[in-house]
Amino acid sequence: MKQLVMQSIVFIIGLSGPLAAQPFSKSMAECAGLYQFGAAFMTDPERAYLFDFGQAKWINAAVLQAQTEGVADPAAYVATAQAAKYQEWTDRGAMAVFSEDMGDWFDYCRSFAEARGIDLHPD
Repeated sequence: MKQLVMQSIVFIIGLSGPLAAQPFSKSMAECAGLYQFGAAFMTDPERAYLFDFGQAKWINAAVLQAQTEGVADPAAYVATAQAAKYQEWTDRGAMAVFSEDMGDWFDYCRSFAEARGIDLHPD
């Protein structure tokens, strides 16, 4: 009986993972917001351009993905999610760019971009 209960718990937890995951389009829009935040604190124009380029690539990918997900107004959906993530980082303050959390987010976004075939490097 105890083993059956444990198997049931594992099964239920396994089901809740995919159900709790957010759509790819929202994650992409959040990466755009992160890149927007990074660009806002760059004093070097070349580095700022890289962030701006990445932000544009994420926005484009997010809108296209939202369309495939059946979102009614993909551009507005993406803009809202991007703005929320940008504001979240802005509320943390300028020193957030040096945080381990930000580094982890950038690692995630770069890995996600690679997995989805999004080239974040300008030619």
